[in-house]
Amino acid sequence: MKSKPVVGVLVLLFIAIFVWSLNTAVGTIVLGRDDFIDWRADNTTLYYGIWLAEVVVLGLPALWFVGKRMGAFAAQQDQAAVAARGVGRLAGQALRGDQKSIGHLLKLLDDGSPAVRYQSARALAMLDDTAANKELVRKVRYWDVEHKLGLIDVLKRTMDLRTVRLLRELGTDRNPMVARKAKTALTIVSSRSGSIDDIVAKRRKQAKAKQAKEAQKKAKAGEGAGFVTAAPDAEAPAITSEPPTAGATPSTGARPKTDAPPAAAPKDDTPSD
Repeated sequence: MKSKPVVGVLVLLFIAIFVWSLNTAVGTIVLGRDDFIDWRADNTTLYYGIWLAEVVVLGLPALWFVGKRMGAFAAQQDQAAVAARGVGRLAGQALRGDQKSIGHLLKLLDDGSPAVRYQSARALAMLDDTAANKELVRKVRYWDVEHKLGLIDVLKRTMDLRTVRLLRELGTDRNPMVARKAKTALTIVSSRSGSIDDIVAKRRKQAKAKQAKEAQKKAKAGEGAGFVTAAPDAEAPAITSEPPTAGATPSTGARPKTDAPPAAAPKDDTPSD
């Protein structure tokens, strides 16, 4: 780890200050304040040699212990990272509908590594599977408070709308600290990404408006077609060449009546025999 040298320097600095303060306190109690200061001034080399020896004697075991703990922590982090990558592959397969991967993720909710638990719960929260979601909520409900708080942090950093359902369930937890933190995370996710309920309601409203508009267009098109193709109620009367009788009302299609008298026949002027 890159922080090992820094931690080693800090540990040695703490031990050096502690040993110096301890020597000063012991010398003041044994010799008195003024006598100890005079003795330290007269024996500066000896005093610094004793001080450095004490720092080495106490510092080496402390550095060994701190290094061992940091190494174990680093190994644990590496193992968690490898496990998380494995969970990531399972999550990808589960999102594609692999039931075997979903079952494996449900089993990993009881894993001893908190990181594996968190990643498995996050992957299952993103699935649109009712049975898997119920099992996820059931198992997470029996987690320790520390693990629930860690899961809330992971879900909050994910900022995915699909995790809102699990955050809502955690918001109803019996532990007030867990419930309060889950509600805060839910507010953050909703404020940055929008509430999933609002989005669903908006999409449904748009779909209904589109359907109503299409139905209105179809109705208008149907009315226009009916008006054009409608048959007449009565057939038009046939046109005849006979003049209408007196007092009769001319019907549609008859020739109009004229007031001019009929033309007279031509007179024959040829002399008869």
